[in-house]
Amino acid sequence: MTKQLAVGSTVRVPWGLEDAVEGTVVEVWGDPPVHVRVQLHLPEPDDDADPVVLLLAPSALTAA
Repeated sequence: MTKQLAVGSTVRVPWGLEDAVEGTVVEVWGDPPVHVRVQLHLPEPDDDADPVVLLLAPSALTAA
C-alpha cells in the first residue's frame, strides 16, 4: 500500500490477534516510504492521555 501513503491518509493498523484499528498517517519517512507514523483512533480514548502514535513499516498497514 506504499503508493497511497501520505500525511492525512486513513489506514488500518493490526491490533491484537485478529483485530485492526483505524489511524491517521502523521509522518512518512523515505521515498519510497520505509517508516510511517500513525496516530491511532482508539475506541475509548482517555481524555487525559496523550494520543497514541506508532512508528510502523508500511507493509503493516492496510487502506481503511
